[in-house]
Amino acid sequence: MISKRKISALIITLFLSLSAAFATGAGIQAGLKPEVLINQHGKDFNGFSGTISGSLRLSRIPLVVGAGFELGKEGYGLMAFADYWVVDLQVKNTCNFYSGFGFCADILTKSFKDFSYSAGTRFFAGLNWLFYDNYLEVFAQQNIVPTYKSTNNFIIALPFEAGIRMHF
Repeated sequence: MISKRKISALIITLFLSLSAAFATGAGIQAGLKPEVLINQHGKDFNGFSGTISGSLRLSRIPLVVGAGFELGKEGYGLMAFADYWVVDLQVKNTCNFYSGFGFCADILTKSFKDFSYSAGTRFFAGLNWLFYDNYLEVFAQQNIVPTYKSTNNFIIALPFEAGIRMHF
C-alpha cells in the first residue's frame, strides 16, 4: 500500500515538473477590492478588502492562475483566480495591453465557526511592461467582477491589481 507521504511527494513532483514545462513567469501581486451590493433595495457600497497572491503565467496557453489571501470587512481567508487572455497587443516596444475574462472564488471567515464564500467571473484589462531582456514583468490591471456571495446575493466587485513576475 502506498503511503500518504509518497502520494503527496508524487503530486508535488508532478505539479512542479508540469509548471516548469508550461510556465513562463511566476510572481506576486497585491490588490484592492471595493464592492457594490446590488439587491431589490437598490445599490449600496458593501465593503473594501485587500488581496495578496502568487501568480503563474503559462506559456503554452494564454492563462494566468493564482491563489492567495484576502482580508476585509467580510473577514479573512483564501482566494483563487484563473484569467484567460483574449487580447494581447503590443503598445510600444515592451509595453503591452491585455484583456480577457476569467473566474475567481474565495472563502472567508471571521471566527472559524461561520464561513462565507463567493464566486464570480472576471472581466479585466491591463498593461504590462517587460524589461531586463523580458526577464521581469511589471503589470497593473482593472477587473470588473459580477459575483454571487453566500451572504449578500449579488455583488459587483471592482478589484485593481498590480504586481511583478519573473520569467524563466
